[in-house]
Amino acid sequence: MKPKTRLLVGLGMTSLITLVAAIAILRPSVLLAAALTLFSVLAVLAAQRFLADVIPSRPVPPSSVLSTSHEWPQRTGDPDKLVDRLVSSIEDFIKNIRENRESRDDAGVRQELHQRLGWVVEQTTGLPVGGQALEVTVVLSDLRGFSVITEGYSPREVVDMLNRYFNHMCEIIYRYGGTVDKFMGDSIMALFGAPVSRPSHIEHAVCCAVEMQIAMDAFNKENENLGMPTLYMGIGINTGEVIAGKIGSDLHSEYTVIGNEVNLASRIEAYSLRGQILISEKTFSQIRDLVKVENPIYVSVKGRREPTSLYELLSVGEPYKLEVPEREARRSLRVEVNIPFEFQILEGKVVRSDTCEGRILNLSSGGMFASTLAEVEPYFNMRFRLEFNILGVKSSDIYGKILKVKKSAELYEMNIEFTAINPQDRNAIKELVNQMVQSGFMPGA
Repeated sequence: MKPKTRLLVGLGMTSLITLVAAIAILRPSVLLAAALTLFSVLAVLAAQRFLADVIPSRPVPPSSVLSTSHEWPQRTGDPDKLVDRLVSSIEDFIKNIRENRESRDDAGVRQELHQRLGWVVEQTTGLPVGGQALEVTVVLSDLRGFSVITEGYSPREVVDMLNRYFNHMCEIIYRYGGTVDKFMGDSIMALFGAPVSRPSHIEHAVCCAVEMQIAMDAFNKENENLGMPTLYMGIGINTGEVIAGKIGSDLHSEYTVIGNEVNLASRIEAYSLRGQILISEKTFSQIRDLVKVENPIYVSVKGRREPTSLYELLSVGEPYKLEVPEREARRSLRVEVNIPFEFQILEGKVVRSDTCEGRILNLSSGGMFASTLAEVEPYFNMRFRLEFNILGVKSSDIYGKILKVKKSAELYEMNIEFTAINPQDRNAIKELVNQMVQSGFMPGA
């Protein structure tokens, strides 16, 4: 469904549902009810004329225009017919309420109205209101360390920043034919291929993800001008069969997708780093000739016996010509050090109670290289603090992801990237590294 058609149908259904709720609760005269119904229909028709004249159809960006042989299929439903049938169904509903004259609670009214309108939508559009199996591509994004980074700001400032972020990202998702399934804090779950199956939905999903990473530059420029922190986003993408449809009850429900492939997309997103896009084996296998990726990494995923291969997306080729920007925080200046530290490993979002000891051998404002006697695994997260008392630096909690592990003699050497660090701590470490480079001073144990 085109954006303006979707908006029109949504406006019509919202107006009609609001109308019925008002009639059922306020119980006006039949004449007033008819007037309200007529006003609602006229408002929808006026909106249709306005949208046709003022809001042009928004095409997919020139870089992702589909050839005539790959055009998106049209919906089976006629918006005008859908509105007519919704009006007729509501008129019957009102007549039934008037004739019966029995007491109806709000829950009963909502349940019956939900069932009636659901049936009309299904008959008119051909789209089942219940669940259906679809192949979709799930795009999950998350701001890295958002809670830690924004803890020094007021709730209003945080909400305003999130709303600006969502505006940037949703515009890109809709432009590529995606559907925003839900917001989860600072995370976004977007669907490509649902509720309507579209050809090339995998291409559109990966292009959308790249443009979302590119858009972070403009978003962070806004943050800089407003005195807000720089933020980084990780994205995970997976393709597979899911069950899509209404989840919930007649009192409250929402359209969403469920299944193992959705869970895998969430796991992939959790492994992604700042500014990184990770895609699954199945997603990569269907667009391998279109994209450029790094060598696969193999991770253990809950519920799967064999290691799962993931690919870091670097660019999308012709005709899209999109490249994932390299983030400064992942290539910052490093210095050799020899500093003891203590850390705790996370299992999911739970911090283990036992504390491990290690030594930092190489440090930057974006990460570090360290060694430990404790056995560690790649792609696990850790929590630690940095204390350089001799230089007057003592951090709050920092979170990092172990990227690589190499066993050397009895030691485990690990590359760690910071995933959540207070901006003041990052600036302090950056200043410390710069001073050490200029002075040639290396703090010891």
